[in-house]
Amino acid sequence: MNQDRAGSPPSANGMSSSSPPLVPNQQHLQPQARRKRGLSLRSQLFNKSIDNQTQQPFPSSEQSPPPQGNTLNTTNGNSGYELNDFSNKTLDKNASQLFTVDESFQSTSTSNYEPYSDYNRSKSTTYLTNDPNDTQITDNSLSFHARKERALQRRYHTNNQFIRWCLSMKNLILSTNDLPPSEGGRVIPICTNHKEVNDHYGEKLYNEHAMAFIDERSGEPYVNNRITSSKYTIYSFLPKQLRAQFSKLANCYFMVVAIMQMIPKWSTTGQYTTIIPLSIFMSISIAREGFDDWKRHGHDKEENNKKTIVIKEDEELSTYDAHSIATILTETIPVIVTADTNNEEILEGSGSSNGKHSATHMYSSSSVSSLTDLGGLSSSDYFTNKEAMKRYNLKEYVTKWKHVKVGDIIKLNENDWFPADVVLIATSDRDHNEAFVETMALDGETNLKPKRPHPEIAKYTSKVTGLKNFKTSITVEDPNLDLYNFEGSFTLDDQRYSLGSDNVVYRGSILRNTKSALGVVIFTGEETKIRMNNIKHPRTKAPKLQKNINYIVLFMVFVVMCLSAFSTMAQRLLYHSTRDQAWYLYDQDAGVAATLMGFIIMYNTLIPLSLYVTMEIIKVMQLLFLQYDIDMYHVESNTPADAKTATILEELGQVSYVFSDKTGTLTDNCMVFRKFSVCGVSWLHDLDLILKHEQDPNSQHFTELVQAPRPSMHYSTNNNNNNNKKKDSAEIVGRNSTTSIARQSLELRSIMSNSTWKSTAHPKKLQTDSKSLQLLKYIQSHPDTLFTKKAKFFLLSLALCHTCLPRKTNNSSLSTKNNSTYTLDNINENQESVDDSMIDYQAASPDELALVQAARDLGYIVFSKSNSILTIKSYPKGFQNEPVYEKYEVLQVIEFSSIRKRMSVVVKFPDNRICLLCKGADNVIIERLKNAELAKQKAKEISLSSADRKTMQADLVLNARFSQDDPQGRVSMSSLAHRLSSSGSGTANIEKVNSIDNALMGREEEELADIALKARKSLHIQQAKKYSLDLMAEETSESAFNPASSADVEFIPNDKLLIQDAFLIEKTLEHIEEFSTEGLRTLMYAYRFMDETEYQTWNEDYINASTSLVDRAERVEAIGGQIEHDFELAGATAIEDKLQDGVSEAIEKLRRAGIKMWMLTGDKRETAINIGYSCRLIKDYSTVVVLSNDNGSGGLMDSITSASYEIQAGRIAHSVLVIDGSTLSDIEKDSPLLSLFIELCVQVDSTICCRASPSQKASMVSAVRNLKKDAVTLAIGDGANDIAMIQSADIGVGITGKEGLQAARSSDYAIAQFRFLLKLLLVNGRYNYVRTSKFVLCTFYKELLFYLTQCVYQRNTLFSGSSMYESWSLSMFNTLFTSLCVICIGMFDKDLKPATLIAVPELYSIGRLYQGFNLKLFVSWMLIAAIQSIGISFLAYYAWGFTALRDNSVFPLGTVVFAALVIVINTKTLFIEMQNRQWLAFAAFIISVGGYGLWNVLIMAMYRSKESPIYFVAYGLEEWGVDQSWWATLLVLFTVPLFLDVIFKILKFMFKPSDSETFKVFERDLSMRRIFEQNAYKELYQSWTFEKNSSTARSNILKAFGRNNVSSSTEGLEPNDISLYGGDATSTVSRKRAGTNPNPNELPPSGEGVALRSAYDDHLTVNEDYEILPSGKKVRIRSNSYWSMFTTNSKKSSEEALDAEISAIINERMKASDEAQISSKQV
Repeated sequence: MNQDRAGSPPSANGMSSSSPPLVPNQQHLQPQARRKRGLSLRSQLFNKSIDNQTQQPFPSSEQSPPPQGNTLNTTNGNSGYELNDFSNKTLDKNASQLFTVDESFQSTSTSNYEPYSDYNRSKSTTYLTNDPNDTQITDNSLSFHARKERALQRRYHTNNQFIRWCLSMKNLILSTNDLPPSEGGRVIPICTNHKEVNDHYGEKLYNEHAMAFIDERSGEPYVNNRITSSKYTIYSFLPKQLRAQFSKLANCYFMVVAIMQMIPKWSTTGQYTTIIPLSIFMSISIAREGFDDWKRHGHDKEENNKKTIVIKEDEELSTYDAHSIATILTETIPVIVTADTNNEEILEGSGSSNGKHSATHMYSSSSVSSLTDLGGLSSSDYFTNKEAMKRYNLKEYVTKWKHVKVGDIIKLNENDWFPADVVLIATSDRDHNEAFVETMALDGETNLKPKRPHPEIAKYTSKVTGLKNFKTSITVEDPNLDLYNFEGSFTLDDQRYSLGSDNVVYRGSILRNTKSALGVVIFTGEETKIRMNNIKHPRTKAPKLQKNINYIVLFMVFVVMCLSAFSTMAQRLLYHSTRDQAWYLYDQDAGVAATLMGFIIMYNTLIPLSLYVTMEIIKVMQLLFLQYDIDMYHVESNTPADAKTATILEELGQVSYVFSDKTGTLTDNCMVFRKFSVCGVSWLHDLDLILKHEQDPNSQHFTELVQAPRPSMHYSTNNNNNNNKKKDSAEIVGRNSTTSIARQSLELRSIMSNSTWKSTAHPKKLQTDSKSLQLLKYIQSHPDTLFTKKAKFFLLSLALCHTCLPRKTNNSSLSTKNNSTYTLDNINENQESVDDSMIDYQAASPDELALVQAARDLGYIVFSKSNSILTIKSYPKGFQNEPVYEKYEVLQVIEFSSIRKRMSVVVKFPDNRICLLCKGADNVIIERLKNAELAKQKAKEISLSSADRKTMQADLVLNARFSQDDPQGRVSMSSLAHRLSSSGSGTANIEKVNSIDNALMGREEEELADIALKARKSLHIQQAKKYSLDLMAEETSESAFNPASSADVEFIPNDKLLIQDAFLIEKTLEHIEEFSTEGLRTLMYAYRFMDETEYQTWNEDYINASTSLVDRAERVEAIGGQIEHDFELAGATAIEDKLQDGVSEAIEKLRRAGIKMWMLTGDKRETAINIGYSCRLIKDYSTVVVLSNDNGSGGLMDSITSASYEIQAGRIAHSVLVIDGSTLSDIEKDSPLLSLFIELCVQVDSTICCRASPSQKASMVSAVRNLKKDAVTLAIGDGANDIAMIQSADIGVGITGKEGLQAARSSDYAIAQFRFLLKLLLVNGRYNYVRTSKFVLCTFYKELLFYLTQCVYQRNTLFSGSSMYESWSLSMFNTLFTSLCVICIGMFDKDLKPATLIAVPELYSIGRLYQGFNLKLFVSWMLIAAIQSIGISFLAYYAWGFTALRDNSVFPLGTVVFAALVIVINTKTLFIEMQNRQWLAFAAFIISVGGYGLWNVLIMAMYRSKESPIYFVAYGLEEWGVDQSWWATLLVLFTVPLFLDVIFKILKFMFKPSDSETFKVFERDLSMRRIFEQNAYKELYQSWTFEKNSSTARSNILKAFGRNNVSSSTEGLEPNDISLYGGDATSTVSRKRAGTNPNPNELPPSGEGVALRSAYDDHLTVNEDYEILPSGKKVRIRSNSYWSMFTTNSKKSSEEALDAEISAIINERMKASDEAQISSKQV
């Protein structure tokens, strides 16, 4: 039987049991020698095999098994089925013989078999609750079919198939999934041929039609591996969009009006004039939303079409045994000729690490083979050998991710993403049987995690023969959200084994530092862990402004109803009073209902029908502006900003809370060894900055636009410049690496000033530490000092205390093929040819990688590692001399853990001394020092000193905050406050501008830095007195804080100091505290030497603990800590987790904008706090409140209450809340505690949530959004674990970063760097909010202004509903005459310049506080509109209507009012409200106003072909158009309301100016504008310095007038002036080669953005009349006006008079004093 062959072991004679049963003539098919007969022999083999199968029919499951060659005991119908192929008898553990047959087994009956018991589990949970005592199945109800039927019954609650089908269709349409939990977990068979599963187990586990395993819960195949990040499906799009469209109240209102309008005889304006435009406008909105979601579907398609490798049997050869397959392959596949070649290919596939395996040929001289033929070939039989895989009919299918299914065995190569959740079954690492996985996209952790296949499975599946015949099943938990726990099990040899988190890898992980791995898929698609943590049905986002518009629409509906009711009432009264006189009505009455509905239809245009569709058009333009913003374009990755939706553009200007991921969003996923402390001296390691400077000395961040694949942060790369990749490796080895920089230390030149490192946490702090190059120079020039010996030992400790493996970067003869490591023996002849920079390292932790790289750069190179022998290459006599190679034996490694917070290695030195090296957290190492009590005392002193400094800084901040109540408290002659106070503005504005002034001038940071400097100086003076350091005290007091004043090294302690532990410990702890406040990750190094006896005794205990089956982790930790005591202090290190460029500055400006920043990360608490300091989320003086569940809910309640009380009392300068995921889980279970916690989160300045799962991130965002319903939340991240958070927030921003594009694809907006958030929010977002707000206000203003005149006019028509305006003109009012003005202000309005908005983030409050659009503002606008409308109406009646002589009909009256309204609306919108009056505004005004004049001519011609029953249009213009009084009336009608509007604006600015109006005045001040542009240069330099193409239309216009085409950025400048701001062809932007000479006016290398051009500080002017600003803008220097000159002269004269008067008084008093002295002398 086919199913019998699949599961049978080899027979006793060595033949494969998977071959077909032998027939009498089968021996004739086995040739004695190889024959090559092509396809003829292959055809014979196929035919013979088919004949054999037809002669032996498949027995039914109830028949007894064949007497030979079958190990599967199929059960009868009453005893269930067996899910494990490896039954009673064990598998041979010998690697050479995989399967054996016990003769007693073949005589064993089926009834003696003890079946699989994984189904006896609790039904109340989806998690596994295995009972190890259950070993038998006694009930047929536990069969797969029975469990599946019960699951369907629980799901549908009926057995009716039709009802089940209907319910399944409903779930499909609504995209719901209500599957019940399985009874015993998900059972997944493991085999390479899924078609044999049903026959093998005797149950239908595999659906052959769908080619997938069946899900017990649904009775259908498991879900596919497609993922969907889009909001809509083909079924849900229209229903959800209709709901979204009618959530806009105006659409509901117009639909009701349209229905009433279609009722016959009710409408006076036609039956379909509302429903048709409404349908068109709604269709446009729906289509735009559909287009946005279509783009998301495209991103999903790209993700689903990625490729992976699935291993399964070749379908064409799956029915043949190994003998037949080998014969076929021999006849059709080329044979490897030589043994050496064959051996090399085998080694390449197997991933051999030493290249010394001796494998036989894949194919022997005989064509006959079986599974046992290669049983002893341990090298060639590994799954990485592709030839062996082909030999045994295992084929690698390249499969798209969407086609991966549950139960598939997939193969992952190094740096591959996992396409689904898998259980590992084999890895290419034969020694340790582990694979390293990067889970940054899942939990944000940067450390690699070791994952291991279960050894009982791996020992079979690692071999090709075992993988071919391995058939068992695993039982795993149902899909769930928990990323940190996993439960599963399997049974082999009647022994049950458990599977845990170490055996499973989730989708979104990356295989690192492992050549390949095999895994069986357990969860796919939307059932994977990461997708389960996402939101299944993301909500349709709507802007907060829409809610306000709905309220306004409701208000306008109320106005319409009131006007209609009033008009109806007036009509009824006037109708009855004038009924007798109105003979022309013939006693006809329309009735109350028809009259009321007619007025409603007439006045319904007060609510503009085109409001939303015009808004959609405006938002499309705003979206294009955002996408084409060059300042948000990332040059290095060639990534522009991307907007996925235009619906919530205005919300970008209203953000109050930002929720950010850490890894990849704030950080750059790069660890750099930055500082270290040794022998009481702090050193700065800045070789990376020197390298960057030397590679591109004139770099201003303009690099080649090349997209590179995502690098691993766990594998070092030396070439920092992508441009150098094109060069030969031998050419760049000696120049482009930090190692080569260090080798030049003996020829140090003056390069320190160009490579000074600045702390992102304290940018104002002076970095006075000596450089690591200076340390190298000192060591080489003073080799015999105690300081040198201790420093060398510290550097050696860096090279020894780690678990990294050295790797070679280039392919040369020095390394064997595919070796992950190499030894000294491999390159004995070529040691000198190996450059140090060619050695890289693979590490499980990026921190370890940075430490080992630093040791390599500083002369201690981890050269090779073979087993436990570590070869260290050093230069004891200098880099110019021959290196020395020393071998150190790593005897034992005590691993790092989150509980231990340290790692140790036991190393045997070349002189046979045994040393224990330990590195870890300072508080842990201090407790284990020889002088632990002294160290604790010093740590307490340092802590108290730090606390005093932080208290002083906090007091400074609080005093500055309170002093803002005094408007004269911080006024300076050059400050904003002085300029504002001198203008006579209010006190409130002065208070606000004071803080802005301090931020712009950097006063607060300077004062804080000054406090820290004084505290540090005081501490050094105390140390100098304590240790009698006169020299140190002198240097400390005079030059220690001036880096320019020190020659080589500021201070090297002498030998007397170095033997004092108190001095070394105090200085080291001081440096560690300093490093931590700079946001660096610190480690302390310690060591001690131990004798052989002590080590051997301890090692025996440690080995026993490592192999213990009970409490292994606890025993290893306890035994490992037994020797970690009595340490000597070696030094300390500080590693910088590099932030993305501009992150700390961006966070500071967001804080100033009033936006509260949250950091939600899956990383550890210590790491999150360090990053908090680094990015200035936590300040040096911040009060950090750490919530932990260690003290229970009562302790949490007390901590939350006390912190909230302190914050409300105003006694905390800056507060930060820190909480971890487990504590958050406990808080979420307690509703009262959760509400208090969320309120505290809202009160503090920042919140850090660490170890948070994706679902917890989303829940935090949702909690804040529900608590603060008016606040706009924004979530930003770059990984798959951030998708749920992004979808939960009001605005989701994705970073197209190093964790992939999952977050960017699911977000609303995508940017490449976190710093671009400033331009996105402060500029584009604010512009969008202001533009949209003004558009809405102007739209309602013009509607009320225009249609209220209709209401006023009704009193002259007996409220009959007659219109004052001609019908065609009335229809075209919104379309032709007033549409361009509102569109123009909605697209192009800019109240302030981008530089001002970025330099002064406080201006962002206009949107955050709803100052641009609120009920008060709307009412004021409507009040002005009503006054102007009524005023225009009565002015028209009295100025023209009652006194008209040439034409007193309705048409000239309506025309003059219509024209006045068009002029007023366009003038107010384009020139009064719009701040930047550009040519588009003038063009829109001319088109709209001039267009109405042309319109009157056009309709005059139109009406001459037909008569108008009411209006005299045909010749009316010729009559009243020549009347001067009509034109005078028009002039009065639009002048008076506009004059009143301007007067109102002036009064408002005088008594209560807005922030925008205030800073609009500041922008006119040249010195203030320069300050703004300098503070915003880093964010805007691309738009200022990148070359621009001139406008095509402008060029054509200039050519038409005969003028040369001059770029707008260089217009009016002389050729010599253009080069000042990069317009010259030789500018930095244009030059492509690094290292060329800079321009005379170009920035110095490594210049900061503030110092844009040094000439600006000297007020550079092109000539006497112009000045060039940092933006490159040429500005005319305004001469003083007569009035200003007069006031200045008067002030000067008054001051001179006052000085003269004071001088006279002083002279008189001096004279009197002199006379008194003379008289006293005389006396």
